[in-house]
Amino acid sequence: MYYALERLVVAARSMTQPILRLLLASFWFFLSPLPEVKAVEDVKIASTGPAVSTLPIEIATRKGFFREEGLEVLTITMRTNIAVNALFTRNVDYATPSTSIIKAATGGLPVKLVAVLQGRPDYFLITRREIRSIKELKGKRIAIGSFGATADLALRAVITEEGLDFDRDLVRLQMGGNSARYTSLITGAVDATVLSPPFNLQAEKAGYKDLLWLGERLELPLAGLGVRDETIQKNPKQINAMIRAVFRAITFAKAHPEETTRMLINWVRVDQEVAAKSYELGKRSWSDAAVVSDAAVKVVVDQSILELKVKDAVPLDKVRNWTFAEQARRELGIAGMAR
Repeated sequence: MYYALERLVVAARSMTQPILRLLLASFWFFLSPLPEVKAVEDVKIASTGPAVSTLPIEIATRKGFFREEGLEVLTITMRTNIAVNALFTRNVDYATPSTSIIKAATGGLPVKLVAVLQGRPDYFLITRREIRSIKELKGKRIAIGSFGATADLALRAVITEEGLDFDRDLVRLQMGGNSARYTSLITGAVDATVLSPPFNLQAEKAGYKDLLWLGERLELPLAGLGVRDETIQKNPKQINAMIRAVFRAITFAKAHPEETTRMLINWVRVDQEVAAKSYELGKRSWSDAAVVSDAAVKVVVDQSILELKVKDAVPLDKVRNWTFAEQARRELGIAGMAR
């Protein structure tokens, strides 16, 4: 390198000063190290569809929070049971149906819930106008997402509290996400369903009755981020980046109600009134800490043990891992919550 530079200087003595400057500048440019280019990871998320519960993921995508964390995220809409299967078979990297992730882990699949988007079910029991009480649901057809999913679990708790036999007194039909359940109600295919904002508000506008907000009765992880155990072992930095982006999205949503409402209008395709009410209803249950209490997790685990006929006790560490959420909170300076 020294001799090359010496020859360049000797040769330059015969050149004019402007040419010399240009030549030296070019020489040092090629000697200088190139700036480091940060690699972008492609990430696929299985979601049950547009809703307030999964809005933080959409915000993180639209506002570039994922990209700033080095992630290129694609969200794919799937039914709950298909989403969990897609996660297990490596067709996606994350899945949002929290209770189904916990149920799968309880049954022995190598998956875990690592973050919670909504810690209280923002579900509303919507019925035909003539149904005046929960007891009058006996013998009626009710649309759910899938057996054992969050809406089904929340509904079970409330129906059982009212003295009905959940498995015998109701006719539960698996219909998929909010949009599909809403359609099944207004077309007369079912007598009732469980909806989250903004679909519950749309149903009210269409003349159906809001019988009960299920979040009044119990705490449950409504939506979150579930991953495979191998991702926890092999790519913990990616998980941490995902959760940091989600934290930033929730903070943004609460600080910018007008822009967030416009996103709802555009994403879920509802009018201004429904979107504004959806925002106010939904933000109450977005999880500031990205976790729920162990008691709420245990509710899901215990129910899953019964449904799957699991004989051995299942420790909570087998179904959830909050270390990434705790780390992301520390990095972003966000307060945690007591378990």
